[in-house]
Amino acid sequence: MDNEMGDLIQDFLIETEELIEQLDQDLVELEQRKDDLDLLNKIFRAAHTIKGSSSFLGFDKLTEVTHVAEEILNKLRKGDMVVTTEVMDVLLEFVDCVRKIVEDIKNGSDTTDTTEIVKKLKLVNEGKALKKESQSDVKKAEKSKTTGKNEPSQISKVTKAIEQTIRVDVSRLDTLMNLVGELVLSRNRIAQISTEFEKKFDGDFLVEQLLETSSHLGLITTELQLAVMKTRMVPIGKVFNKFPRMVRDLCRELNKEIDLVISGEDTELDKSVVEEIGDPLIHMLRNAVDHGIEPPDVRLKKGKPEKGTVHLTAYHEGNHIVIEIRDDGRGMDPEKLKKKAVEKGIITPEEAKTLSKEEALALIFRPGFSTAEKVTGVSGRGVGMDVVKTNVEKLNGIIQIDSEIDKGTTFRMKLPLTLAIIQALLVEVSGEIFAVPIVSVIETVKIDENEIHNFEGREVLKLRESVLSLVRINEVFELEPTFSNEMYVVVVALAEKRVGFIVDRLIGQEEIVIKSLGEYLGGTVGIAGATIMGDGTVRLILDVAGIMDIASKMPRIPRARKGKGSKTTVPETGNRIRLMLVDDSATDRKIMKRLLGGTGWIEVIEITNGKDAIAAVRNFDVDMVITDIFMPEMDGFELARSLREAGYNGPILAISSRGEVNDSKKFSAYGIDAFLTKPVSLDDILNKINELNSIYKK
Repeated sequence: MDNEMGDLIQDFLIETEELIEQLDQDLVELEQRKDDLDLLNKIFRAAHTIKGSSSFLGFDKLTEVTHVAEEILNKLRKGDMVVTTEVMDVLLEFVDCVRKIVEDIKNGSDTTDTTEIVKKLKLVNEGKALKKESQSDVKKAEKSKTTGKNEPSQISKVTKAIEQTIRVDVSRLDTLMNLVGELVLSRNRIAQISTEFEKKFDGDFLVEQLLETSSHLGLITTELQLAVMKTRMVPIGKVFNKFPRMVRDLCRELNKEIDLVISGEDTELDKSVVEEIGDPLIHMLRNAVDHGIEPPDVRLKKGKPEKGTVHLTAYHEGNHIVIEIRDDGRGMDPEKLKKKAVEKGIITPEEAKTLSKEEALALIFRPGFSTAEKVTGVSGRGVGMDVVKTNVEKLNGIIQIDSEIDKGTTFRMKLPLTLAIIQALLVEVSGEIFAVPIVSVIETVKIDENEIHNFEGREVLKLRESVLSLVRINEVFELEPTFSNEMYVVVVALAEKRVGFIVDRLIGQEEIVIKSLGEYLGGTVGIAGATIMGDGTVRLILDVAGIMDIASKMPRIPRARKGKGSKTTVPETGNRIRLMLVDDSATDRKIMKRLLGGTGWIEVIEITNGKDAIAAVRNFDVDMVITDIFMPEMDGFELARSLREAGYNGPILAISSRGEVNDSKKFSAYGIDAFLTKPVSLDDILNKINELNSIYKK
């Protein structure tokens, strides 16, 4: 019996909390649409439901408060009383009181005093707290009495349909999401194996059957993934619903008139994301109302309507959700923001001169920017904006500001729909493949080494009209440098910051499942987690915030630029040689470097691909090249021919695990001098190096 009662109370609490949220929103709306009988009926039914349930369960305090409020609402819908600001103030106070009582029930406490609110409700019910009704209010009351809108047939039109729902614990959905994640990884693996089978046994009936089944499995997995994700999705309206009340109360407090226009409240996103965006939105809306929208007299002087408008909009854009807060207020002046930041010591006067408009507006996110004194029209905003930045960064989101003086300001937040399975851009750095969350990527640009400039010890790139700070990912993780003049810049954004990650090449876009690195490796700065690729390899996922943090702490080093045709030379000591090792396998490179570097007379330069190798021989004096044969994009044969065409005339040794390529005529045709089959011993390699060296010295 106790269990049954416990379940009943639990259901009552969940339902009542939902009704309270809806009541808050509907009452604020009623203030704008005083004659909306359907809305009045809806509000009355919500209060009636709370009263009935609380009475049945013996929550007398809640029953008493709701009973008086229900009588007022009944008079309003029957037209015996009209909606005024004073009535609404008391009804909204009643909603706050109900919220506190429900919290008490949840905590098993009794801290809410209802004496004052019951007294106020009774006065309103008796008509004693109402101000004298205007003629227009009387006419409206009479009209609502005679229109016959409150016929039973009208009320029945908006009777809430019974929802076929079931409540499921969130932890069960998390488990389901993890299992779907594993399924996505297996789907990727099967798809890759199927493709390899197709290449090897093209036209085979069983392979065609495998491809067809693999394709169908992929389709079903995608559908299942979407279905599971949807079970975790909640409408953003759950967050938006509390804002009309907040804006209404702020307006009363500040003597301002503001319309809050909400759209896209049905837009759905993951529950975990919804939980994180409430605080940022509260801070941004408060700032829009408090500092963005001018007082009515100031607006009239500027030729604006007395009533300000704040738009709160949500919509989907690809795999992201975009939330916009737009006001028609005073806007922000970038010059005044810069001046204020210099005064507060946040930036130097020299830095202020180099800031673009976007960077100047982003100053409001700096901690302490506007907490030292009351925010004025000079700063426009700033209170709590570092909170906004922190929460958006936590979600790998992006925030942009656009502001025009006296026209208004727009904040645009771009957030991932879900945090478990994401789209990622795969990039290669020094032979290693990393995943960058697509939600943080703005664009990718192919550049030349000569386009990179130095500014105060930092590398920067002029991208259209702005200057972009650059970060070399190989330096962040202390990987071997690459020697190609051509590279790619992945422009990433986090909250208000933009940075360019320098990578060797772009692999493509793929859906990945985020896996934790566990307790031992979990704290690695710059790494958000790992994922398993279709070929079974584990790839690390870059943490954009962490890398930005590492980059900001790296020493400022002015770099000398290599001129065209210039080469870096190494002083020769005895028989010491510089050897270039080209292999796409990081493991093979490390083994070979350890073996050869241990001799004491061989200096090894590691290269991950053919393109970099060609660039390296142009920039370095190289005595010998050892290359793998089977490499992506450019194999060992093509590399050897290209090196000869580029003017390299030293020895080239090929090493491969496949003996079938040992064709001396083919090797000599491409410019390869010798071939060894893996696995090879150190003695075999050293003998071959000495043999080739002696031939080339003759």
